[in-house]
Amino acid sequence: MRSILYEYYGEPGDVLRLRDVPDLPAPSSGEVLIRVHSRPVHPGDLLGVRGRYRSPGNSADVAPGGARPGFEGAGVLEAVGPNVDVSTGLTPGIRVAFFPAKWAWSDYVLAPAQFVTLVPDEVSDAVAGQLHVNPLTALMLARAVDESGVGEGGLIVLSAAGSAVAKVAMTLALGKGLSVVGVVRTNAGAASLQSSFPGAAIVSTEDHDWRDRVRSSAAGKPVRAVLDPVGGPLASDLIALLADGGSFIGYGDLSGQPISILPLSLPVRGLTMKGISVGNWAGLPEAVRTADIRTAIELARSASHLFPVTAEYDLAQVADAVVHAERPGRTGAVMLTSVHNNQRIERS
Repeated sequence: MRSILYEYYGEPGDVLRLRDVPDLPAPSSGEVLIRVHSRPVHPGDLLGVRGRYRSPGNSADVAPGGARPGFEGAGVLEAVGPNVDVSTGLTPGIRVAFFPAKWAWSDYVLAPAQFVTLVPDEVSDAVAGQLHVNPLTALMLARAVDESGVGEGGLIVLSAAGSAVAKVAMTLALGKGLSVVGVVRTNAGAASLQSSFPGAAIVSTEDHDWRDRVRSSAAGKPVRAVLDPVGGPLASDLIALLADGGSFIGYGDLSGQPISILPLSLPVRGLTMKGISVGNWAGLPEAVRTADIRTAIELARSASHLFPVTAEYDLAQVADAVVHAERPGRTGAVMLTSVHNNQRIERS
């Protein structure tokens, strides 16, 4: 089968290669074999290829034989291993989505049955391929906001507000009666996002006075929480906007730069800093995970606009796909497909 792998850390467009690798074995106990049709290129995938998840001071390189990216995707169930409850509907030939499962950027994956979701007929392959990571991240952010004590009517600020995760998070927050300010990089992006989210206030950092605009958009309400996947100077500025007792909730490192905060801000102003990672979702209680999947499916059914696709590339075009995924102004997911026709499909 075909699989994307990398033998050393570096820029994804330079180090990722398509290789023919041995076929996967038959699924073992509790596993299913899936023929993958579609999988998204996530920022987190590319951080891993760059080696950014290594702990500070750890310069270890990729293990011999290389590493394979990807944990999410959708396709067709090919085979079921022992001790899989087929009464749940997990039978060969059905469409499924999965997360987490290793090596999603391959033609086939072996996935734990407990992390496989049946895909409703009305949900497209492109949406199914995005069913898990972004909605589940947004739901984890929503719980972090609740745990921070932000009650109904409380104000939260989201950076990178045009991202897929932030759009889902804003949808959930507005639905719970929270006040929302979204921060984006350009005025054009702000205008587009404002039209999609009239209930939120959208501010562009392209304006030199954007910090004042955030304050004025708050209409006197204190900023209770900041949700940020960027880090660096932007996160530092947003922390300065927090009200005493507010919370900074980080969930990414798009800038690759450190966050600056005065140490006394924590004890004197009562600020808290926390982080969430969708990589921890699989360890949550089963009841929480079941409810999260139910919400993700409902979003896929009723709000498919939250799962836009800007382009699809065959696995053989992975170098082009990862470059496109980091293109400024991108408005939808870049998907890697296994259509085996070497054709790129651009979408508006």
